[in-house]
Amino acid sequence: MRYAKVVVNTRVQPRKKLLDDAPRGEVENGTTLDVTFHYSIPPELHNDAKVGQLVVVPFGSRRLQGVIFGFDDQSPVPETKDLYEIADPTPVLSPAQIELASWISSYYLAPLIDAVLLMLPPGMARRTRVTLRLNAEHAPPTDLNSQQQTVIETLEREGEVPLHTLGRRLKLRNYRSLVEGLARRGVIVKRSELAEARAKPKMERVARLKGEITSDVLEQLRRAPLQTAIVQYLDDRGPAPVSHIFSEVGGSSATLKRLADKGLIQLDEQEVWRDPLQGRTFVLSTPPKLTPAQDAAWREIEASLQTPGSEVFLLHGVTGSGKTEIYLRALQEVLAVEQQAIVLVPEIALTPQTIRRFAARFPGRIAVLHSKLSIGERYDGWRRIRDGRADIVIGSRSAVFAPLPRLGLIVIDEEHEWSYKQDRMPRYHARDVAIRLAEISECKVILGTATPDVVSYYRAQRGEYNLLHLPQRIMGHRRRIEEQRAQYGIEQEPAGVKEVGEGYDEAMYMDLPPVQVVDLRQELRAGNRSIFSRGLREAMRETLAAKEQVILFLNRRGATTFVMCRDCGHVMKCKRCDVPLAYHFPEDALVCHHCNWQTIVPDACPSCHSERIKHFGVGTQKVEAVTRQLFPEAEIVRWDRDTTAGRMAHEEILERFINHEADVMIGTQMIAKGLDLPLVTLVGVITADTALYLPDFRAGERTFQLLTQVAGRAGRSILGGKVFVQTYAPSHYCIQAASRHDYQGFYAQEMEFRRQQRYPPFSRLARMVYVHRDAQQCKEEAMRLHRVLSNKIARLGLPEIDLIGPAPSFLSRIRGQYRWHLIVRGRDPHSLLWDLEFPLGWRVDVDPVSML
Repeated sequence: MRYAKVVVNTRVQPRKKLLDDAPRGEVENGTTLDVTFHYSIPPELHNDAKVGQLVVVPFGSRRLQGVIFGFDDQSPVPETKDLYEIADPTPVLSPAQIELASWISSYYLAPLIDAVLLMLPPGMARRTRVTLRLNAEHAPPTDLNSQQQTVIETLEREGEVPLHTLGRRLKLRNYRSLVEGLARRGVIVKRSELAEARAKPKMERVARLKGEITSDVLEQLRRAPLQTAIVQYLDDRGPAPVSHIFSEVGGSSATLKRLADKGLIQLDEQEVWRDPLQGRTFVLSTPPKLTPAQDAAWREIEASLQTPGSEVFLLHGVTGSGKTEIYLRALQEVLAVEQQAIVLVPEIALTPQTIRRFAARFPGRIAVLHSKLSIGERYDGWRRIRDGRADIVIGSRSAVFAPLPRLGLIVIDEEHEWSYKQDRMPRYHARDVAIRLAEISECKVILGTATPDVVSYYRAQRGEYNLLHLPQRIMGHRRRIEEQRAQYGIEQEPAGVKEVGEGYDEAMYMDLPPVQVVDLRQELRAGNRSIFSRGLREAMRETLAAKEQVILFLNRRGATTFVMCRDCGHVMKCKRCDVPLAYHFPEDALVCHHCNWQTIVPDACPSCHSERIKHFGVGTQKVEAVTRQLFPEAEIVRWDRDTTAGRMAHEEILERFINHEADVMIGTQMIAKGLDLPLVTLVGVITADTALYLPDFRAGERTFQLLTQVAGRAGRSILGGKVFVQTYAPSHYCIQAASRHDYQGFYAQEMEFRRQQRYPPFSRLARMVYVHRDAQQCKEEAMRLHRVLSNKIARLGLPEIDLIGPAPSFLSRIRGQYRWHLIVRGRDPHSLLWDLEFPLGWRVDVDPVSML
């Protein structure tokens, strides 16, 4: 007998004994994280079953989906059930993905099924649909309570009802236990089935002629002019979708049926591929000659690509140094040997500009994967990738799981970005997953950034990664510079543009834009209470007068950050999250940026009833309003989460700005990353201190990275540029280093701070957060875990591991749930945590990027 080891799509409760509701399963290795279940393979499926296939299996009284992870000749349990069916004969997971899913589960302490679900085709995970009906063979007993009687009356009235629908109707928290009690007594019958997959191939009806159109055929249709027109249309155009025939010729389904009945046409169905790039044209580009620094970096990568095995490169290049050209060369090399590649970008906002550059070099060979696409587009893209019809996948974090069969290269642009970390289970980091995938697939990884993650740079200095430098901002080759001079009407040789190196006169470079740090305390002393310093306001006036563009950066949405009573000090807070509400102009409402709860602005203080209510702080909406007041002639666009809800919003805003339909762009952190905007000659950072003093050891690093990246948006053409950074902490080492574009200076001071505090890279962290609606229970559970871990540290003799906390999280209540956290710090937190079963309510985050 042959048995399949199946990862089943259900949550296994953290218990070490056999599951009561799954008598045919087993929990392996003493933990429920990597649980698999054995099923016997019926004879009719014996030759068809393969590792990685999607299957349907019995699980207790339910039918569930699962994925075959392997085969055994023996089962660890005495009795097994048969597989029901193979849902898809083509495996949905490759051997490499199966190994990767197991690693994600083990490393991030996540259930194996959660890791598997990351890799399944979009929309293919099918939920179990439970329906209820009265048992016709069992009369309802007379001892039912009022709630049970309500269930019976609902089923008598409506017949078979889905369980979740019944729950909505009853509006009772205990409706599931009510149903279970009635089912045990035989009063109602539960039926379980798999719901339809949310994604499937899109089909359209197509009409085609069955033979030649002769004069006899036309004579036959003499009295049917519409049928004649359709036949002639198909004769001219060939097979056509029915929808096109209806829109261009006319007619109806009945018209086509009559033609089919006469044997003149054939009606078929064919699949329509949903491709987000369909209908778009890209101007082909040719590779430019590399600068000496680019050439040196490229030669190392090229040599590595020609040898087997995995290798990681950290490409540290200042903003505008030509990192993307290195990516393109590497992709070209990989494609030349019939391999494939993944390119990750940290923000969906960057995808359009990235696609434009990559599609211009590799037309027709790119697939796009990100969350703004429809589920049908993602499903079709996934199938194109799996079937080898796309060679390059571009996307955000989840694109690392694209099922490329011949993976040769993974590129991670802006590798330092914390958006590569997923904030729900499994809490993986796409960079680390990519490096592990490269080890499994024996491919290469390029990490590109102007501001490397401190841990990545440390690893590169230790030789774990290959460190490559691009120290100069490339302004362009001479031809491009001459084109810019003609475009901008510059007659003289532009100031500051220099030759890249002696003996190399094809490309020119320009120093990074100067950064002026403005002390906002001095502005206040001078009587300036505007959100714009005097220098920034004057620079904006000059820039707009020159018909150039301005970027204003503030990493905070809304109009004001909080609303407070000036008499008693009461701050308007979210009733669910215990955080201040931000005021938003268009809605004239107070909005929670964590749960989106909204309320009106009160006329009087809810605490003391005073009418002296004032709005404090600044958000992007306020910056926009003040800019419009000061510069009424300027066209302004705002780019933040409030303005990018629509599917194409990112691309539309960017297109407007690129086409100079707007003069000023105001935005949050998404405008700091990777955008190449030649007309931007001024960048203003409204407040550099927004995140500097948050209780997170990475606060300084993030501030430096954001300031350096946003400063890099200025001066990307011969027009030059300048940057104003407004701050109340002008002497802070992060702000000083960013003003000098000095990564090495920042790195030295940041490493000293982390060495003293034993933060990464000098240790590793795991963060456990407990959430519960009851504040006291939340605290008690956090204290209980602290006792458990302390005892285990003493028992195992792990003196290098220490515990920080427990304590309330900085964001102590979100969406009505209180939050306490506990940090494990040491060389290997995994050795302490790997075999623990965390009850419901605990969120485990290995290598956290946020401590809030």
